Amino acid sequence: MTDEKKPPAHEPLAELERQVAQGGLHTHSALSRQAARLNRIEAFVYGLADTLLDRGSIREDELRSRADRVAAELQDKKETVSAGIVLRGDAEQPPPDATIDCAARLHVCHAVCCRLSFALSASEVEQGKVRWELGRPYLNRKDATGACIHLDRGCNGCHVYADRPRVCRSYSCAGDTRIWKDFDGMILNQEWIDENLLPERPHLIMARMEPVD
Repeated sequence: MTDEKKPPAHEPLAELERQVAQGGLHTHSALSRQAARLNRIEAFVYGLADTLLDRGSIREDELRSRADRVAAELQDKKETVSAGIVLRGDAEQPPPDATIDCAARLHVCHAVCCRLSFALSASEVEQGKVRWELGRPYLNRKDATGACIHLDRGCNGCHVYADRPRVCRSYSCAGDTRIWKDFDGMILNQEWIDENLLPERPHLIMARMEPVD
């Protein structure tokens, strides 16, 4: 017999997730190196095209026509290159923290902003405080209901509040007409929320926390 305690049942799953995350980071680094190679190849091709045009070996309209044809063929064959990785870049002087009284609104909105999507920054990924979607790097992870994995299930707060991403700190729903029809009157834009933030059906385009004009 031994006094050694068995690890909690959840630890193997946590270790598996850590390994998958590490493997994902390695894969994404390799893809970044491949992207750098593609950039060099692209520069070479453009340089070659400019040389041929300058020498009169090919007309510009002919070159564009052939390039469009090849691009269409690659698209049809699904041979275009894309790593599908998104990282957020923040300004050197980020906006100040939002000053919304969330506690006064939770009974109405039920933390609907925590269903919005955003990409983590490189530093947030490296810190490892905020979990991201293993299948869609590096977007904030959602649970089966479509809410942020770090949201308390009773909508009572954020489990990583002290380390929450910059985009969460600065986001304000006060001027977000997607969320509120009437911010002061606490009238939700329920139609938009039902259409875009509920998990009943998949969405090709996510509703980002930073509204895009």
